[in-house]
Amino acid sequence: MKKAIIYLFTGTGNTLKVGKLYKEYLSEYETFIYVISVNNGQVPNPNDYDLVGFGYPIHAFNAPEPFVKFIKKIPDVQNKKTFIFKSSGEGLHLNDGSSGKSIRILKKKGYNIVQERHIVMPYNIIYRHTDGMAKQMWIYANAMVKLNCIDIVSDKEDNLKVRITRKWFVPILRIEWFWARFHGPFFKVKKKKCINCDKCINSCPMGNITKNSKGKYKFHHKCSLCMKCSFHCPKGAINVGIFRFWKVTGDYHLEELVKDEHISFPYINGKEKGVYKMYRKYYRECDQKLKEANIPLLEND
Repeated sequence: MKKAIIYLFTGTGNTLKVGKLYKEYLSEYETFIYVISVNNGQVPNPNDYDLVGFGYPIHAFNAPEPFVKFIKKIPDVQNKKTFIFKSSGEGLHLNDGSSGKSIRILKKKGYNIVQERHIVMPYNIIYRHTDGMAKQMWIYANAMVKLNCIDIVSDKEDNLKVRITRKWFVPILRIEWFWARFHGPFFKVKKKKCINCDKCINSCPMGNITKNSKGKYKFHHKCSLCMKCSFHCPKGAINVGIFRFWKVTGDYHLEELVKDEHISFPYINGKEKGVYKMYRKYYRECDQKLKEANIPLLEND
């Protein structure tokens, strides 16, 4: 059986969830997932696999700095079939140029990138999506990843060119990399809420959190603003500095939301108000692609 490897960077877990969907739908391959983290061991050699995938969450319309640093160090290959996926909390086409730098790096290393796709997932910062919206996101994520995998297996190649109007600002916003490291020490732990479980220390993909002999937590300058520490803190004990008004805490439990028949679907139906209006175009485009590929959105469709 052919083998595939997916290298991905994830914070709160959305990109990992999407990566697991790729693993499920790439049934022609025995697929392995390597999560980019200082906590993980030796990096699997891409030359040992028939297919290589890369995944990341979009940060300020860019790939996160740890992801880009990782691919700079990954071994060269010879015309290795490769795909890229990325996740974010909105389907805006402004996100189209986020992989530009990564694609250039990988192409120079011999990776033949046949696909680059965007999957919308619930926010882990700014505001918490409603249950109905999160349910819709996960249902569509399943269907779109299935379509993506069919295209990968059938050797359908994407046109990776991005309009200049959708990528000129991307290098400018890469200042987020510096800002993440600068702002890292402004994260704090609220002593009255903390239960000293050390989950934040053990799960930080950057190894940015330490604890001294007196039990005081300290955040350093290696932060990538992935928000994993605050999102998964069981007591919501982490103060995220200037982002405290955008703080989102707690898993969305997506599988449970999908099964809950009391939560209406679809949530985006043309009647929504406010910020959710911006999702209409993304889901219209998804519907069109699924229809053309004859892929049902729901299993019983």
